[in-house]
Amino acid sequence: MSKNGFGSYGGISAAGGAVGSNDPPSQGRAALAFKSIRYRSRIQEIIPCCVNQLLTSTVIDNVFMIRGIEVSQVSIVGIIRQAETAENYVLYKIDDMTTKPIKVRQWVGRDRAKQGITLLPVGVYAKVLGILTCSAEVKSLEVLKIRVLEDMNEFTTHILETVNAHMILDKAASGQSVPVVSSEMDEAQMHSEYHPDFIRKEVLRLIHECPQQEGKSVCELQTELSNLSIGTINQAIEYLTVEGHIYPTVDGEHFKSAD
Repeated sequence: MSKNGFGSYGGISAAGGAVGSNDPPSQGRAALAFKSIRYRSRIQEIIPCCVNQLLTSTVIDNVFMIRGIEVSQVSIVGIIRQAETAENYVLYKIDDMTTKPIKVRQWVGRDRAKQGITLLPVGVYAKVLGILTCSAEVKSLEVLKIRVLEDMNEFTTHILETVNAHMILDKAASGQSVPVVSSEMDEAQMHSEYHPDFIRKEVLRLIHECPQQEGKSVCELQTELSNLSIGTINQAIEYLTVEGHIYPTVDGEHFKSAD
């Protein structure tokens, strides 16, 4: 986590299932938002949430509020209870057991739909980064990124991040100062090759230098960064995607630089 308390909230690891198409449908805010991510250097912070917070949020003029705090782009973790395909999207139902499952819609382009869509399996834990929407008074998420958890410790981490993020937001909303915790260890880690900033720069450099039309694959990155775990590499990819530095090409496993 960065010293402002939000550095990790944009960094969900991703091993697959990314939204990515050269032909996004005109429908769906998520498809349009994802396209714009490629060209913007920063977007609004991603807020980790539980499903209950999303489904009980209030909506005023298309603005979602949780206890008076505006939210839009969020992350959740839960079990996939249902997965089905439609003409140009995949519909999942994600259950984190805080309330009923939430509908999660992943838009795909016409070209990808024709090639066939591989669904994530029902019954596994998944992490979703998405945009909160509401239609006919039914709240749902439109996917920016979705993937199966590689390690159940990520579920625990998400819970802790959710508690911490909303505590910080509550304090900020009430005008209270948020303490910044610093230590010599933090300073030392800033210069470590295992510090997230260093890893992200290395991943971005390798993707930027790749001459291949389809971009750099996750497998190639893992080979060249053999000292890093696949989970760590995926977290860097997720962060760089959300921040608009890279974007997926032919599938969720190949990436090109947007810079």
